[in-house]
Amino acid sequence: MRILILSGNTGEGHNSAARAMQEYFCARGCTCRILDGLQFLSRPKNEFICKSHVFLYRKLPMVYGMGYRLEEYQAQRQPYQKKLNARAARMTRRSLPRRKRDLQTYLEDGGFDAVICVHVFAAKLMSELRRSGANHIPCFFLATDYTCSPGVNQLDMDAWLIPHPELIPEFESYGIPREKLIPTGIPVGTAFYTRRPREEARRELKLPEDRPIAVLSCGSMGAASMGRKVLALVEALPKDALLVAICGNNRTLERNLRALIHTPRLQVLGFTDRMSDYMDAADLFITKPGGLSTTEAATKGMPLVLFNAVPGCETRNLEFMLSIGCAVAENGALSLARCVNQLLEEPEQREELAGRCKAEFSQSAAGCIYETLCRIVGKA
Repeated sequence: MRILILSGNTGEGHNSAARAMQEYFCARGCTCRILDGLQFLSRPKNEFICKSHVFLYRKLPMVYGMGYRLEEYQAQRQPYQKKLNARAARMTRRSLPRRKRDLQTYLEDGGFDAVICVHVFAAKLMSELRRSGANHIPCFFLATDYTCSPGVNQLDMDAWLIPHPELIPEFESYGIPREKLIPTGIPVGTAFYTRRPREEARRELKLPEDRPIAVLSCGSMGAASMGRKVLALVEALPKDALLVAICGNNRTLERNLRALIHTPRLQVLGFTDRMSDYMDAADLFITKPGGLSTTEAATKGMPLVLFNAVPGCETRNLEFMLSIGCAVAENGALSLARCVNQLLEEPEQREELAGRCKAEFSQSAAGCIYETLCRIVGKA
């Protein structure tokens, strides 16, 4: 089976889900290719979308949240905006190199048996092709947040792969047929399905083996509000504890933290591809409620503390994780620090949170998606 995964570079979560599926599919003999759906735009438009997304996310999170809530409101009350999607489809030119000038030609040349979209923009492009009769390849949308995001109900897909069975009523309320909603979960890398001995992970990462360790992450983009959280946590943590702050690609935040805080109770990192190892080493994981980061931590069985750094779909993720009992949440810097301090001192509560996560996130999402493709596409 030849599979194309259309992702998007507006944050690393979509790409992480795509790589997790690719890892699973290739292990079963499939040919699987990942492509950035945004590259079907011209380069200036592609860069504008990605850079403006990162700017609003880091610098103006309240504006980002207001825009998301407005889109939610419109999605609930307005019909499908055909003109907007037709305009998006016309922008598929001048993207891929040389002969492959548009999405339709790329699909025909690739001989793909199925397409999985992990970004709503890519899914809109595929939907427009399907409506125009130009594409008949089975196509699936993978939701990477625990909510029906704006625009998802406007797609034309063979199936919507959603994160959890309890979300079926929400997606159905937006007009998506129930029979096309398949609760597969959000795929994560195989490393997150196991947990190594804590001491082994700490030795490998050169972390102290005899101290409580909390890991704080704010996603690949590193939201700016993380700085205040770090300051409060360093002050409130037990004296023998260590906080590992992972700043992602936000180099300004990384430099500021290194310059402002000089204490053996804090270790500052930039981007890392060893998040699974740091989870193995930690007693507690603190993060914003991104769809992928929360799923990775819950699958790993980490005691999870969430804070709502950027309003929007992540607010819905936070609400969902609280509703199934897989996390605790505090938003203010001081209240977050008190919560983390309490959890570090109460191993029973940490174990209770970890147990709930393991119970809810034990199945392989990539495996469920693979079985769905085999059933609908008809190839193994």
